[in-house]
Amino acid sequence: MGSINISGYFVHYKVRSRKDLSIIIEHFNKYPLCTSKKINFMVFTKIYELIGHKLHTDVNGFLQLASLINKLNKPLSASLTEELSILGELPDVELESPVINRNPDLKPFWISGFITGEGTFTYFTRIRKKSKNETVKDFTLVMVVSVSLDSKDGYILTSIKIYFGVGKVYQESRGITKYRITIKEEIIDKLVPHFINHPLGGNKLLQYNFWIKIVNLLLENPKRNQERDNNINILIRDLSNF
Repeated sequence: MGSINISGYFVHYKVRSRKDLSIIIEHFNKYPLCTSKKINFMVFTKIYELIGHKLHTDVNGFLQLASLINKLNKPLSASLTEELSILGELPDVELESPVINRNPDLKPFWISGFITGEGTFTYFTRIRKKSKNETVKDFTLVMVVSVSLDSKDGYILTSIKIYFGVGKVYQESRGITKYRITIKEEIIDKLVPHFINHPLGGNKLLQYNFWIKIVNLLLENPKRNQERDNNINILIRDLSNF
């Protein structure tokens, strides 16, 4: 069911028919969302029910529909809201707040799927200060697996950290929370066994495969030499394509 559309580097999966949407809703009722998306899902379900009962066919029901749409992650534009005011004031439709478990028991395949969608496997070159006014690259590669979320869902990253038992959770000033693992030995001991048993999907798996080869090269050859650096540069070039 549904349709898949490709736009540039992005692939979109959409479900539109009421019959198919009922299957989606049933799925998430059985397997609840873990993040604040649960709130959007609740509003979406209310809209689905309102339209299903044809309550939107009169002015009052239509304004309720507009009010609910305004609660989604893509609210109505200011100009459209102003035009709707001709029909009347948008009612404040009260909804019972869903219970969000801030200490979720995340399943291994859920974590792999989440990292497939929200994570990245990358690197940076360490910078050090040579003097007060001069910084230099010391060409030490630091391999990083990073997952970022809106800080309101930061508890998910804390739960992932608890699951792996390594890494750090960082709070950034712009309302973003990050979970990162940078220690190579922890990557090999914790991350690799997990992804062997619970594989990533899509291009993220290809990205990971190049990335983990670099991690292994750095562990096997901690001292720089021409052959090692050439092999790493080739892998970094491949990694940069994802």
